[in-house]
Amino acid sequence: MRVVVVMPARNEEQLISNCISTIPEDVAWIIVVNDGSTDRTKEVADEALGVRGEVLTTTGLGVGGAIMLGSQQALTRFGTECVVVVMAGDGQMDPTDLDMLIQPVVSGDADHVKGNRWLHPEGPKGMPLIRRLGTWWLSRLTSLASGIRIRDSQCGYTATSGRMVQNWDWERTWQGYGYPNWWLMEAGRRGFKIQEVPVKSIYGSEKSGIQIINFFASVSWMLWKGIWRRGFDWYVLGKETSVWRRFTATLLWFGGWGALLLAIQQPLLLVIPPISFLLLATLDNKESKRRRGCVTT
Repeated sequence: MRVVVVMPARNEEQLISNCISTIPEDVAWIIVVNDGSTDRTKEVADEALGVRGEVLTTTGLGVGGAIMLGSQQALTRFGTECVVVVMAGDGQMDPTDLDMLIQPVVSGDADHVKGNRWLHPEGPKGMPLIRRLGTWWLSRLTSLASGIRIRDSQCGYTATSGRMVQNWDWERTWQGYGYPNWWLMEAGRRGFKIQEVPVKSIYGSEKSGIQIINFFASVSWMLWKGIWRRGFDWYVLGKETSVWRRFTATLLWFGGWGALLLAIQQPLLLVIPPISFLLLATLDNKESKRRRGCVTT
């Protein structure tokens, strides 16, 4: 498989050259997506790339939209026999982790691989406290929405098989900073195989464009809707799910929420939701593994 690096960048003229120069020589092609930059990001990237890649320029799609454009370009150039690796243009991703990141895709064990900074020996070194708390919260919601245990949902260092890129629903993809959560949520719902591998946490002079309150509110709401959507797809409409599992999951889900609402008048009913949701989590875990081919029953 050919390895293609997609590098979204916005106003990264100070960092983009070094990011490109550190990418391993065996990477087949580098696609820098200059997403609405107002500085010399494009010129610097062109000079640093030479014959190793190309620069695509947009008017400001957002990081998710930039990755979408770069991934589609990789598919056009190399077809499904490629691995699309996302590396930001701000230097937060260590190129020495690339081999470990792509290995599960190359071996056929995963369709989408996520970097996990908590699995690395150094842990989330240098990560601001607010980001640690936010990552914890969004990882919990992403796990519920995807049906897969995700520990570091916000790490954007990923590797995706060309097959998954080809079969992705690009009409509905998330354009902004919540794209890692959207990808995981939709990949889990649709039964793609996902893994996490250790990657190094790097923080330097880069500046984030995230508006924290708006970001957490919008992504949390997106994931909450995703939880309901997956439940509806799998356990109400899902013909792939056995009848008894559909009935049991629906009963546990609505029974748990119903008991929680009725507990306003009957406090003793508060014992029901924890038991109901725990049983549902066990059942849902088995169904998720079955859909991803991890178990046969």
